Amino acid sequence: MRAGFAEIDVTPPPGGFLAGFPSRTEGSQAVDDPLYLRVAALEDDAGERVVLVTSDLLKWPRDLSWRTKLWAERELGVPSAALILNTSHTHSAPALFLQPCYPHWGLDREYLCRVEQAIRDGIARALGDLQPTEVRFGVGAAHFGVNRRIPRPDGPAAMGPNEDAWYDPELPVFVFQREDEPVAVLYSYACHPTSKNTLHVSADWPGQISQGLKAELGAGVMTLFAQGAGGSIMPRMSLTQGAEEYARYWREVARGIADFARSDAMQPIELAVHAAEREFGIPYDPTKLPAMDALLALADPRDTELPMNVRPANRSIVRLWAQDMLERTRTGTLPAAFRMHVTRWRLAEGLQLIGMSGEVTAEVGRAIKDLFPNERTVFLGYCSYTDAYIPTAAMLPEGGHEALASMYFHERPAPFVPEIDAIIAREVRALAGQ
Repeated sequence: MRAGFAEIDVTPPPGGFLAGFPSRTEGSQAVDDPLYLRVAALEDDAGERVVLVTSDLLKWPRDLSWRTKLWAERELGVPSAALILNTSHTHSAPALFLQPCYPHWGLDREYLCRVEQAIRDGIARALGDLQPTEVRFGVGAAHFGVNRRIPRPDGPAAMGPNEDAWYDPELPVFVFQREDEPVAVLYSYACHPTSKNTLHVSADWPGQISQGLKAELGAGVMTLFAQGAGGSIMPRMSLTQGAEEYARYWREVARGIADFARSDAMQPIELAVHAAEREFGIPYDPTKLPAMDALLALADPRDTELPMNVRPANRSIVRLWAQDMLERTRTGTLPAAFRMHVTRWRLAEGLQLIGMSGEVTAEVGRAIKDLFPNERTVFLGYCSYTDAYIPTAAMLPEGGHEALASMYFHERPAPFVPEIDAIIAREVRALAGQ
């Protein structure tokens, strides 16, 4: 079996707008640490290949993802299902597409073209680097994520650390070795990279861990991070707790990952690759579609009453959403469902990787892994595109950002139907041939 790798710096110059936090009203002022695209290409002994693109970016544009898949298939012979594009979802990276809810965030189209070309170059370089490589795999644990949903009996769920709610401690690790020396480490974890809210470009905590892993394993070791089901998880440590403590904390996390990567828990695997993908729709709840009078009230240019789940600071976002929904209602173009994309890679006997579009909540990621009790599943969210939170059915009546308020940011007309759990389970099972 063979593997190949590529790394390309895609750090933007200061001055452009950083996506992720609505409060930002001016461009970036400096660069804390670089942003990278990192690519891993894997090939089994039968010649079957898969390619994973990881990135220190917030969101992929849908058209860029599909265009990249089409290009890779035609130019490099990589089938669409064999290519996964994942973002770390750092909130300190440039926007890659115009978002109507943030009209003040300009789009640097030259930078966007640079990123798209970097993806193509990275895929081609990783395939060109394919060499005999030993692959070792293990599942460690980390606890730097904490659930950020706080259900309330008298209103919608609030956002903040909730120590009583569930988070996913699993931290899958792949180590790639040539001549008994590590050349690359790929790890995944489910947690929002929101530990910084400044006007500085940054890979956030994945960048801190990358630096720590290189210090532990060697500067020449490539460090790839793939985001898991982090939609409902926030980091325990933030920059507001002090720069020195911040750096120390993430260095300790990196040391723990490195120790696990060097441990006997990592076992060699024989790649036996198969890739499949499918698209499906999750309908919006038609009973929750806003009436025309409600949309007119929300679109009012005056500061009128807000829905319960919306903070006053987001008044302009709700207004823009309502104006857009009014026009779509008038023209009969309201979408009936959110188009989802899911990929399944069989990597080895008893080991699979499932990648799904959207900001998948940790609870959904756990439910998908529970569908396969006899198979080790590495689950990735934030693949291909990220323009909706994917909650569980239990979250819908609780409200909150992941279940309800995010629809104002993502141009969705209503919450998802209560059957969302069953729909996702059915489609994932079908993809796995169950």
